[in-house]
Amino acid sequence: MLRIGSFNELSILRDSPHGLFLEATTPEGTQDILLPKKYVTPEMKIGETVSVFIYTDSEDRLVATTETPLVEVDQFAALTAVGSASFGAFLDWGLEKDLLLPKKEQLYPVNVGDTVVVRVALDHRSQRLIAVSKLQAFFLKDTAALQEQQASLALVYDKTDLGYKVILGRQYDALLFYSDSPTELQRGDSLTVYIKKIREDGKVDVTAYPAGRDATEQAKLSLLRALQAADGHIPLHDKSESDEIQAQLGMSKKVFKKAVGGLYKERKIVLEGKNGIRLA
Repeated sequence: MLRIGSFNELSILRDSPHGLFLEATTPEGTQDILLPKKYVTPEMKIGETVSVFIYTDSEDRLVATTETPLVEVDQFAALTAVGSASFGAFLDWGLEKDLLLPKKEQLYPVNVGDTVVVRVALDHRSQRLIAVSKLQAFFLKDTAALQEQQASLALVYDKTDLGYKVILGRQYDALLFYSDSPTELQRGDSLTVYIKKIREDGKVDVTAYPAGRDATEQAKLSLLRALQAADGHIPLHDKSESDEIQAQLGMSKKVFKKAVGGLYKERKIVLEGKNGIRLA
């Protein structure tokens, strides 16, 4: 059965001035799909099969290509916006025809030049492939297959007050606290993470640091990055409330005090009492 948005092995039926016609089986029956002449090679013979990617052209007709897109249907990817219109943004996904991210499917407004993380989906009414940046409906909710300390690739798709929202293992939604990140990240960045905690509600916390790395050293790095991002000053001190420290830095008060003590001994910060701490 033909799968739009994926590579398919199709038989070559006949030649034409416009290219080769390929035979595809769809729910409606057999259908001929054109492989444009610019993709035809001398090795392609009538009666043989060819591996082609199937999508729709500018007139919504199914068309084949031998080009490889950056992402296929039902996959996540970080793509760049290369055009815009009142009804949505156009994303470069490696094919001649750009991929539409409809305005109603945008998590936030997208401008030309932006990197946006999307899921490619098939609109079954029009048979068009579209991008979707409202991703929550696509994540797996059952985390039974996950284990704490398990390593996985993560893709950053958004930011919150606490940390980065990431796609874990191309299937799950997870949170990477700023204190658990090795550096400042942007939407579309990828990195290896380790599962830190699997919550009862199915939410997953991850860290960029493997088990065994000293938590104080991690916190010191995180605190330095936070200070740099805040123009060198943070209004937190040893009398600050635990909830306030957790909200701003994503770390416990105990770890915060150890990190402050370590950086002070290294003469990397200056203590300003109730005014907070400052980079030296």
